Amino acid sequence: MMGSNQSTLSDHHVFQSGQGQIGFNLMNSLQQSPESDSTRERLASLDIQKRVKDELQRLQNKEDQISKSTDERIAKESTEGSQIGRDSVARSISTLSQKLRNQSGSIDQSEVVKNAETAVVRCLRLNDRRPLDCWREVEEFKREVARLENAFVGKVVGDV
Repeated sequence: MMGSNQSTLSDHHVFQSGQGQIGFNLMNSLQQSPESDSTRERLASLDIQKRVKDELQRLQNKEDQISKSTDERIAKESTEGSQIGRDSVARSISTLSQKLRNQSGSIDQSEVVKNAETAVVRCLRLNDRRPLDCWREVEEFKREVARLENAFVGKVVGDV
């Protein structure tokens, strides 16, 4: 009968071609190696970790070098440019803050702004179901408030 003989698998395979012999030798050396798969895997993992660590260190060194050169360039430009120091900027900020605190209570609405506000309120009450009809009054109010703000800022900043 055909197929009645079962083929048996032997423990060793012999390959005839040159490439097969290399594969067999490699398999033989791996099987006889005292290292297990987990050991080889651990060694490969350690090698990868070392290469990643080395690359991170190289990048860190490069970043430090760029940062240092940038700091040196900024320091050089600041000494060559205007001599505005931290203290003078802090004094200017302090002076402006003090002026704003002193004048914050003294903002007077001009008569024009009060009239514009009254016109907006009156229009919204008359057109309570159609508030979009009051756009002219709202625009006039915005213009007057902007004018008042600009005058205030000019007064505060102009005193510096």
